[in-house]
Amino acid sequence: MIRETHSAVCPEQYLTAAGLDPERVIYFDIETTGLRASTSQLYMIGWAVRVRNDSSGMDNFSSDQENPWIVTQIMAESYAEETLLLREFADELVKYDTIVEFNGDRFDLPYMREKYASHRMTDPFEGLRTVDLYQKIRPCKALLGMSRLNQKSVEQFLHITREDPYNGGELINVYRSVRSHSSDDIDASIRSLFLHNYEDVLGMLEMTPVISYPMISCCDAPVSWRLLDADGAPIAEDTESLSEAASFLEASFSLCVPVPRNIETDMGSYRIDVTGDNVCITIPLELRTMYHFFPDYRDYYYLPEEDTAIHKSVACFVDPAYRKKATQQNCYVKKEGIFLPQREERFQPCFRSSCKDKTSCFELTRELLQDEESFSFWIHSLIP
Repeated sequence: MIRETHSAVCPEQYLTAAGLDPERVIYFDIETTGLRASTSQLYMIGWAVRVRNDSSGMDNFSSDQENPWIVTQIMAESYAEETLLLREFADELVKYDTIVEFNGDRFDLPYMREKYASHRMTDPFEGLRTVDLYQKIRPCKALLGMSRLNQKSVEQFLHITREDPYNGGELINVYRSVRSHSSDDIDASIRSLFLHNYEDVLGMLEMTPVISYPMISCCDAPVSWRLLDADGAPIAEDTESLSEAASFLEASFSLCVPVPRNIETDMGSYRIDVTGDNVCITIPLELRTMYHFFPDYRDYYYLPEEDTAIHKSVACFVDPAYRKKATQQNCYVKKEGIFLPQREERFQPCFRSSCKDKTSCFELTRELLQDEESFSFWIHSLIP
């Protein structure tokens, strides 16, 4: 069995913000010769933990390093050594209560559990909490504007660089050549294997700040707001006519930790800008005519001259010449005003531009601006 250790740094404030104790967290990644545990070999495990006072064998550890962590890697030189890897990693896991991984819930954990079972060893993952970075940021895909969320794509998004040119599948034959001693340069092949796994583990440490992105949507911090004119200059909150003076509503709140990379996301009817620990939502304001559609048009009549729908219980008093059966398209009452977008129909009455419009809005009122609880709830609900 071959072993390597490296010192590393972890941005621990993000673990703390997520309610985790850095000293009880272990990052890990595995390398295998296939996707199925029953037909492939586990040949390398790499993990990262915070350095403890009793740590030994730290040749690469610098005592003046902030937030010192150690990356440990062990590689089996033969299939027979697979049990040695499993046993040593199990002995390490007992010191921790939380595992951090990237897409490990779908691969690493099921694979490892099957390996422990096949070797008739106790499952060391039982009772441990898992934090899958991939699953954490998956709901933020649209917010981040990313088309792919594999580890290398997220690393590129965060400007994390790699020296390793291979993927795990490409290294399978490299490992087999090492195991069979058929490699032209075994030392170089071993370095390639360790480098790939090391950068996977190190990449997870450096990706830890992505935990801050899902915090944007679940944050309940107080919201501040201001009205802006067409030039972006603030206007007085007590301006008599919002429709004449205000062109934008700008609302913002703070996160407990800054995001690792600022984002600007166009949501169609509003924009989300996240800069450091500040989340800003900018909503254009314009005077529009919108329509509130009644759900069951069969219970309504449409009055063409008034361009509105009324319930049958009232329409019975209207001259039949001035009414006709309502349709889905004209079963509405219309209103002119300034309207605000909403992702869910929480604020009533809901208005739309047409009956086919899937997005709804509601009217901006001074009462909403003065209701801190309702206003904050609405702003936070705009985050996807």
